[in-house]
Amino acid sequence: MSASTIAWLDPWVERQISAGRLAPGARGMSRADAAEQYNQANAFTPADQAFLYTPEQAQAVAREALGAVGIDVDAAATVALTDGATGPWSQAYRVNPGQVETGLEQLYLITGEHLAAEAVLSQLLWH
Repeated sequence: MSASTIAWLDPWVERQISAGRLAPGARGMSRADAAEQYNQANAFTPADQAFLYTPEQAQAVAREALGAVGIDVDAAATVALTDGATGPWSQAYRVNPGQVETGLEQLYLITGEHLAAEAVLSQLLWH
């Protein structure tokens, strides 16, 4: 008898393949490795709007940016975008896209590192 192999497909990687950002060869790679390969192959830096963050990386960048403007988001909460009321909600912290953009601008003033807002915002969930 042969052992059967079950291949787990990451939905995020599959969406990136469907969108044409990642090649089918990215299947089986970690999200971080696939995003890094994409960014390196295209010579993208975090200042490029087409820079590809994983959702986890975008969450970390958003938390840091929000912290720069005095919005502390608990590490266990998911940063979620909204057009409505902002603040803690269930297991999320809802923010307007402008709050993230402003935080990224503030980080630039503090660190000198430019991070493209669109690249971060495109990987955050909407509530």
